[in-house]
Amino acid sequence: MEKYYAHINEHGKVYGVSMSPSVIVPIPTYNFSYMNTFYDEKTGQFMGVKVILSTNKEEIVADGKDEAIITASFNNWDGSPTDYYKDLVVSINGTFAVMKREDGTHKLKFSGTEPGIKNITVMITEDPHLMETSSLDVRLISNNINPAHW
Repeated sequence: MEKYYAHINEHGKVYGVSMSPSVIVPIPTYNFSYMNTFYDEKTGQFMGVKVILSTNKEEIVADGKDEAIITASFNNWDGSPTDYYKDLVVSINGTFAVMKREDGTHKLKFSGTEPGIKNITVMITEDPHLMETSSLDVRLISNNINPAHW
């Protein structure tokens, strides 16, 4: 048997009906930063980690040797810096790789042999505490140097 729930405001009036029970938690002011956070009912705390990706090179030669270093940094949902200790699953144009934490940082060495733009993003579905992620593009350029044109 399916369960339905009435969502009731502070005056006792029903403002919605759904199949999903929900908890309404008062917050001090309207703040969009609460969106997609995780609320821990035991501690009464909002939690969430934003992933910020950066790279040392936005363009590399598609020779399999030149490489870009992709680095992840982290902010709490409220914008304050934080650490994150789990490995990250990264999608590179739909191909997955693991970005491991080593020596206190998450880094991924990236190279390739096929020219084009590669989009790199973290798969946040792997951890409910990850709220959102930036993505970045690395351009792989051809290494075709023709000495006849010199």
